[in-house]
Amino acid sequence: MTPWIAPDDLALISADEQSWLAGVFERFGGFPNLEQVWQVMDEPWRDLDCDPEVMDDRIGAYYSHPVWLLNGLFIEQDPESLENRRQFTDWVAQQNPRRVADFGGGFGGLARMIGEACPDADVEVIEPHPHPAAIARTERTRNVRYSPGLDKDYDILIATDVFEHVPDPLALAAETAMALKSGGRYLTANCFRPVILCHLPQTFHFRFSWDKAMSAMGLVDEGKVGYGQIFVRQGDLNLDAARMIEERSKRLWRFTQHLPGRIAGPLSKALV
Repeated sequence: MTPWIAPDDLALISADEQSWLAGVFERFGGFPNLEQVWQVMDEPWRDLDCDPEVMDDRIGAYYSHPVWLLNGLFIEQDPESLENRRQFTDWVAQQNPRRVADFGGGFGGLARMIGEACPDADVEVIEPHPHPAAIARTERTRNVRYSPGLDKDYDILIATDVFEHVPDPLALAAETAMALKSGGRYLTANCFRPVILCHLPQTFHFRFSWDKAMSAMGLVDEGKVGYGQIFVRQGDLNLDAARMIEERSKRLWRFTQHLPGRIAGPLSKALV
């Protein structure tokens, strides 16, 4: 079908998925580029008439669509995505962790890279319904496995491109951060921008306030790695304090959302 799908993977991709992928590859004359992937990802959102304000069966159907298989395969071979994962993997390896969880880890590529770089660590991909091809790829790395939910006492928790897809990012951040041990590190990397339709507009105000909200929650900002931010859990978490930042951020966003980023960013960071 395409050099980006190995024969072993092809056996785990259903006939309907193969047919849909073949149509995409024929349409673009091969594997689509990033902008084309985004274009294709928007199509089932529109076809299913998904409402970003209503998390119902339409949303579930969207996240079960073969477009997410396409997205997973794309990330496995895209140079920019691979470079991002290399940066995250190098940082994780420097921490010498015992337990790592990649929350919303999708096709498992980052977790597999971490597992290979940290052979003594136990690495989990938290993904309720992983694709069979993703499971098969993960099984080739002995210390990496899929899990339907978080346990506790992780040294490192990772959530890349997750929070822009959920209606209440702070609640999910607080819930997942509870799985970290004291002194554990949380790496979040977000895109609170209207790149694709499944990025929920109600999260966009966090573009300039996410780090401050996480700090207010009690997660200490430890700096950047790649396009992600590192936070350290030290003691109890305070979601109410983070909510106060969130409310100020929402109010300010009404005035700043149409301003150029060079103006909106500093203004928001000063006033939130």
